Amino acid sequence: MPDKNTFFRTDIVRSKNIRVDKNTDVISGFAVVTKGVTHDERGEFDDAALEKIVEIGNQSRVGIKSRFGHPNMSSTALGTFLGRVKNFRRDNDIVRADLYIDKTAHETPDGDLASYVANLAESDPNAFGASMVIYWDEESREEKDENGDQLPPFIRVKNLFSVDVVDDPAANNGLFGMPFFSESVKPSAEMTAFLDRFLSQPESVEKVISFLERYGFNKNKEEKKMPEQITLEKLKAEHSDLYDSIHALGVEEGIKKERERAVSILNKSKVFKDMTDIAVETVENGATFENAVIKFQEKQLEGLQKASVPPLGPDAEEEPPKKQMTHLERAREYQKEHNCSTTEALKATADKRQ
Repeated sequence: MPDKNTFFRTDIVRSKNIRVDKNTDVISGFAVVTKGVTHDERGEFDDAALEKIVEIGNQSRVGIKSRFGHPNMSSTALGTFLGRVKNFRRDNDIVRADLYIDKTAHETPDGDLASYVANLAESDPNAFGASMVIYWDEESREEKDENGDQLPPFIRVKNLFSVDVVDDPAANNGLFGMPFFSESVKPSAEMTAFLDRFLSQPESVEKVISFLERYGFNKNKEEKKMPEQITLEKLKAEHSDLYDSIHALGVEEGIKKERERAVSILNKSKVFKDMTDIAVETVENGATFENAVIKFQEKQLEGLQKASVPPLGPDAEEEPPKKQMTHLERAREYQKEHNCSTTEALKATADKRQ
């Protein structure tokens, strides 16, 4: 199913029996669409589709806008307004209409576009082509063709956006083969003509897709190759200026980081007591800030442990004092020894006051 929110640009329809009135700037009777299957077999315009185009085209009071150039040529071509298409009608298997050229088309940034189109339509009607831009849906079909293949769906037009005057990409001297476009638009117009020719050949598309796949594969392999290894000696020998610059930056950065390390260690040592010697030692040894803090903490813990443990052994100046018993503890020992009451034991062990 097609995306109903996207545009569909129909095939180019050539006009033969058209009339040009330069006094009123009207090109009458040009072909808008022809009954049949589109060149890419996307769908088929049947009688119902042609009638719907006539109905929608005549619903607009001001007409359907018309532009000079394919809608995908460029932003400049998209803005090249020609006028309004009106009076849609059936002519057997063709829908025809009239182009009312707007007066502004006589004075465009690229010149008198209106006169150019009118003169060419008058002198060479076969060069005057039209292509609709529509919103559409499709109606599937159950019947098959003579080869048993599925027939293209019928195109069901939902809205008619524009009827643009376009060129035949196969013609070298058609509407857009003439030197009318400005230099800014010519490349995009030429690229559009090329793509139209290219996309009309499915086998070419398949070949290009195959080429792009091989190109992408080979490119990925090249990108995965190991880059040339550049040694310090090679850099110094072949790019001495670059080496000197990098070396100078490295020295400057190294000095900056070393200064920051030393200052941070010395400042942290002030939080602890008597850590000056250790701080200097860690700076000289290249210790990190974190390792220096650990040494400060270990030294502080060692000092606290020594301060909390009483001296023992031969170096002690005197025996540690014995723990003094309480009155209740003495009374309980007396009670056990003399097998007496608690009251008697308390009296017997009470301190004698002078």
